[in-house]
Amino acid sequence: MLSYFKFIAKLLAFTLIGLSLQNNQAFAQHIQANNAKEKKVLLHIAALPEVQKRSREIKRLSKGKTDITLRISADPELEIPYYQVNVNDGAPTYNNHYQFAVDPKTYQVFFYDAVSNRQYTLAEWRKSKMYK
Repeated sequence: MLSYFKFIAKLLAFTLIGLSLQNNQAFAQHIQANNAKEKKVLLHIAALPEVQKRSREIKRLSKGKTDITLRISADPELEIPYYQVNVNDGAPTYNNHYQFAVDPKTYQVFFYDAVSNRQYTLAEWRKSKMYK
């Protein structure tokens, strides 16, 4: 019985996020968060024009059958004091399209380049050759 209530609570939370994002044509059903702070982090990432553009591309390519997924891949720690966020394409590929780091205090978003193991401000990333 308790798991049923947890399910209903999660369903309600995702529905409320969906309603708050409806005007942005966001993808609340694909945001995977465990708490309110994670949801706020993911909503910041969801609002990025690049992420919204990728969502539209995936929806178009799949003819509306799939979207992207936003997921916290790591919580802040002493060594890496940021939330790490993956933006993945949906089925069938599930490719990791973007990686971001988000400051848990200021919610400043950084682009993370796994190849160079370096973070860039969004302005630096947008000016770079890595920007798509």
